[in-house]
Amino acid sequence: MPDTVLREAALERIADALDSTGAYQVARRFRPRARYAEDDGSSTLTGLFVDVETTGLDTRADAIIQLALVPFEYSPDDGRVFGVGDAQVHLEDPGRPIPPAVTALTGISERDVAGRRIDDAAVNELAAGANLVIAHNAIFDRPMMERRLDVFRERPWACSHTEVPWARHGIPSAKLEYLLFRHCRAFAEGHRADEDAHAGVHVLATPFRSGERPLALLLAASEKLTVRIWATDAPFGCKAALKARGYRWNPGEDGRPRAWYADVDREAYEAEAAWLSAEVYRGTRSRWRRQAFGAMHRFSSRV
Repeated sequence: MPDTVLREAALERIADALDSTGAYQVARRFRPRARYAEDDGSSTLTGLFVDVETTGLDTRADAIIQLALVPFEYSPDDGRVFGVGDAQVHLEDPGRPIPPAVTALTGISERDVAGRRIDDAAVNELAAGANLVIAHNAIFDRPMMERRLDVFRERPWACSHTEVPWARHGIPSAKLEYLLFRHCRAFAEGHRADEDAHAGVHVLATPFRSGERPLALLLAASEKLTVRIWATDAPFGCKAALKARGYRWNPGEDGRPRAWYADVDREAYEAEAAWLSAEVYRGTRSRWRRQAFGAMHRFSSRV
């Protein structure tokens, strides 16, 4: 048996011994897995976990420099993950300087992307077969990808950051690196789209101590309707209250209303409407606007 195998086996025994004391928690280096559950005849669908690295955080102006897509098969009935495909990774020259802070974070330099371009045909083929696209920050990733690749406008989306109740399961932060450590006892170095996409699949495939599967909870959340409330003509003096309640400002430059807005579950709409009526509009004739949508349009900046 090779020395490296013997050494790894010895280190695993040490790690197990430390874990068993209850005084230590040992995190293993994250390595992508090709399979989480064996095929048992269950019907499956295709998920596509995506991640982008970009020149900045402005979804209307910044550009993608790296795109990773990881396909996987899952059970729509119970959220089990079966086979996981290789990451499809693309670099793209943004046609502008990459800020030094971005290079420091991602390791991607202007030399890496010079003359490179996303293979649209390959991405379109992979995305067209996906029943659900998942990102860990879909409110950012979806607008970025829709601007660059029209195929992502035509797919339902879900968000592993906001649509899994991590806090309810004792995990106070939904940051991917923290989930990987706290939920999966693993760690990863660097900040590359392919590694993040594989890590996203891993945290969804790893059951909670209760036995519930994060992916099953994500699928249930993605099937619900969201109501977007546009607080049009809200008094200026209510700005702080709206912001504190989670409303975001849209300047109206994208064809959508110039107003504060928030997304709530359909079940929470009546309570939110009561708050708006009492705290913002206060009996005036001005009214808010609402629109309902599901996973096909959720997280898109087009709605």
